[in-house]
Amino acid sequence: MITNDIEVLFGGQAGDGSLTTGDLIASVFKRMGLEVYTFKDFPSRIRGGHTNYVIRAGEHRHYGVADMVDAMVAFDLECVEKHIAEMRPGGFAIFDNSTEKLTDNVRRDDVFFYEVPLANIAKQQLGLELVRNTISLGVLGQLIGMDPAIIRGLITKLWERKGEKVVAQNIGAIEAGAQYVKEHFTRPSGYALAARADGERLLMMGNDAIGYGALVAGCRFMAGYPITPATDVLEWMAKHAPRYGGIVVQAEDELAAINMTIGAAYAGVRAMTATSGPGQALMTEGIGLAGVVETPIVIIECARAGPSTGMPTKTEQSNLNHVIFSGHGEIPKVVISPGTVEESFYLTVAAFNLAERYQLPVFVLTEQALCQSKETIPRLELDAVAVDRGKLVRNGGVTFGEYKRFAFADDGVSPRVIPGVQGGMHLEPGSEHNEEGVITEDARNRARMMEKRMRKLESMRTELPKANILGDRSAGVAFIAFGANRGPVSEAQDRLAAQGIPTRFLQLRTLWPFPEEEVRAFIESTSHIFVVENNFSGQLERLIRYVTGPLPRMHPVRKYNGRPFRPIEIIEAVQRELKLSAGLAAR
Repeated sequence: MITNDIEVLFGGQAGDGSLTTGDLIASVFKRMGLEVYTFKDFPSRIRGGHTNYVIRAGEHRHYGVADMVDAMVAFDLECVEKHIAEMRPGGFAIFDNSTEKLTDNVRRDDVFFYEVPLANIAKQQLGLELVRNTISLGVLGQLIGMDPAIIRGLITKLWERKGEKVVAQNIGAIEAGAQYVKEHFTRPSGYALAARADGERLLMMGNDAIGYGALVAGCRFMAGYPITPATDVLEWMAKHAPRYGGIVVQAEDELAAINMTIGAAYAGVRAMTATSGPGQALMTEGIGLAGVVETPIVIIECARAGPSTGMPTKTEQSNLNHVIFSGHGEIPKVVISPGTVEESFYLTVAAFNLAERYQLPVFVLTEQALCQSKETIPRLELDAVAVDRGKLVRNGGVTFGEYKRFAFADDGVSPRVIPGVQGGMHLEPGSEHNEEGVITEDARNRARMMEKRMRKLESMRTELPKANILGDRSAGVAFIAFGANRGPVSEAQDRLAAQGIPTRFLQLRTLWPFPEEEVRAFIESTSHIFVVENNFSGQLERLIRYVTGPLPRMHPVRKYNGRPFRPIEIIEAVQRELKLSAGLAAR
């Protein structure tokens, strides 16, 4: 019997409610005191097409999916066909056999199938086929020992807005599923749950943490255009920001969104937008404008698989070069990247402070595997949040006729006023300009202005989010990665250590300006460096090589099929390389 360690996959057709049921399962696991991680894999359309939702729960925090699936809840045969190979030997599957039957080519001797006519039970006993998802929750709960009181409480909270009848219907569905298991199956599932203290924890999605961080940091304006997987940020802010005096605008396109954001920031409001790769491409010119007029904005980049429309609902890390190098001409910009839901909150706060302190665009680069996933996290420390508005000059700080908006400064940051500040009248053109904002093509001024703006990147070095170093700091085997790969790399470290292979891991949280000194210090004395990233061309590895020069001991570990890494894929890459190296050394 495996206790408090399970990964459940719910699979069916988009729009059939399986994602809602997955959220319920995650909440039950959390209430039972387990650490939870979820991952959504769904098609880029509203209805139809296979979708699945993975919920992982255990006594230790994991920031990613497991090697294999322990339990599958399949609402159709397609789900079994697509995921049977991912099942762990000894696992089990719940299959709705109301209209489809399992075929021999999808069965496995080492996976047990609980065949339950979910849709038929829903229609015959409850008069509504829609509740078959809730019945499956009752089946799963009975098989693994989920607390029925917690299930009923969550069901009541979810559906009480629709009235007592709907609540009673769904609770009846839970009971019907549990009863079917009692009457028809004697074989135990092999998995069990033992309740632990829940504590003051949250179950939060990455995009929600970003929205929450923005609101706490003082963001009171957001403009955006809906685009997967960034739309959740826009929706969260639209729901919550107005309660605190915030304004959220759904713009007509990304060009309008970035220019509205710049306008709001120019007027003195902390402002942001959120987008993904295609939208980011459209915003490029506007971001250049923010850079040259030195206006602080935050851009949330929720990366997905490209190019073009690509795979809108799949994860990838192929936008790294885009956010760092895109744009005509050169401006200072910052790119920071959270690796967990908790970091998504705190780094968003940091992004707003950096943007305003240094008067430039700051990117928060995340990806679908993090921004649309949920994790259990500790209660957020709001008292630790500080708002730093930098060199913002208020009334009485300037004298008319003397204010120079773009004054040359040792740190590259000029005093900034917003419209309405007495004595702060100035020009702010998108063309090159002098200290007063007057357009000029003078060669000497151009050189000084470029140097002044780019000097910010050096001035901020000590204030940028530092990389996390995890594992054995003296180990010869090392990992470098960013973003959502924090989870699978960390788990791979634990398991390699159990095999007698100590490792160290540099989780980069600032990607630009690139942390050259941190990287150089980390790779010293390493015998093997594995760069783990979700893209084809090795964009992070190329950045590292640009700084360090060619390193024969650097090994790529890449995945670019739109899905996140499983820990075993990283472990096997290390084992292969170490075995190969040992063989070469023995010759």
